[in-house]
Amino acid sequence: MQKFLFFTGIILCFALSTEAQKSRVISANNLLESEKYDEAKETIELAVNHPKTADWHRTFLVKGLLCQKAFEAGFEKEDKKKTNLYPDQLYVAYDSYEKALELDSRNRIHSSVETQYYELANSFQKLGKRYYLRREYNQALKAFELALLVGRSPLISIKVDTGLIYNTAMAAYESRNWEKAVIYLTGLDSDSYSPETSLLLQKAYLASGDSISGEIVLKEGVEKYDYNQSIVLQLVDLYVASSRWKEAFVLIDSSIMHQPENHYFPWTRGLLHQNQEQYEPAIEDLLHASKLAPEEITIFYNLGICYYNMGVEIDKKALRIRNNMEYHSVRAEARINFEEAVVWFEKAYEANPVHQPTIEKLYQLYSRLEMTQKRDSMKRLIR
Repeated sequence: MQKFLFFTGIILCFALSTEAQKSRVISANNLLESEKYDEAKETIELAVNHPKTADWHRTFLVKGLLCQKAFEAGFEKEDKKKTNLYPDQLYVAYDSYEKALELDSRNRIHSSVETQYYELANSFQKLGKRYYLRREYNQALKAFELALLVGRSPLISIKVDTGLIYNTAMAAYESRNWEKAVIYLTGLDSDSYSPETSLLLQKAYLASGDSISGEIVLKEGVEKYDYNQSIVLQLVDLYVASSRWKEAFVLIDSSIMHQPENHYFPWTRGLLHQNQEQYEPAIEDLLHASKLAPEEITIFYNLGICYYNMGVEIDKKALRIRNNMEYHSVRAEARINFEEAVVWFEKAYEANPVHQPTIEKLYQLYSRLEMTQKRDSMKRLIR
């Protein structure tokens, strides 16, 4: 009988000791509710490091709550006393919840953690946005990825937020993490999120050394986004950079057919012709672009360049002519082009009187045409 009472006493003492340790967790929770975060931290850390409560799921539930609640209380006012109880405090909250779930074999706290995860995902998004605005892109990427991870927890059923994926993709892009940028942007581009995602994905591929995939993205983007101007022009630039002129012309021809009112497309085709020294079709396209967008003064400059270059070519031709009458006839033809160039450059100058390339071209033309007074006025403006 005495032996039985002895063992009963041992068991009772052990139980009382365990309960005493568990009361610390309850005490920490009470301190948390009273917003006594420092005291709550001291108390919960005693429980975390005590063998009788180190493997108790509620210990880590309360630690997670402490980290999250204190962070949320101090975030908007940037109260570091509350947000820096632990290094990377919000991540500690997530790790603590995950540890609590792991220890909770009977699923007794799942509903409590589920409630917190909705707020936790939101807090990680806010943290990511703050880092992003501060250009701390690596930290922003980390926070956004945790927001995605929490949102995908089997405990909660949050619909995938494409806005969050976009923010994550941008953080990866700005932090030059090309592998992750490609992953997130590919997902967005597959869902036709926006033309910008195609452009960014192409650049991410290019930065990672995969120019072929980048070109494929742009080609698909042209069709996907109905000849979006930015995508078309980016692909044209790509073709021009690799001297693939035929492909550039085919693309811009098709773009004009699909969007006849978009002045950028005939303007671009005019520049392509100009680059190939095909000045007459270049002028035709540029005049059409100017009719569609008469406010685009740069087109005036481009037209001036075409007429000027035509005049220079004809002038060179004249130098090879021996017949005096024919020589003067060709020089007269060159002068007509120079005079037409003056018309367009003067329009460009009138719209933008500080544009140095326009001023220099007018100076050259006035000199050629022996318009001395106008030449001298331009000379004074050259820097």
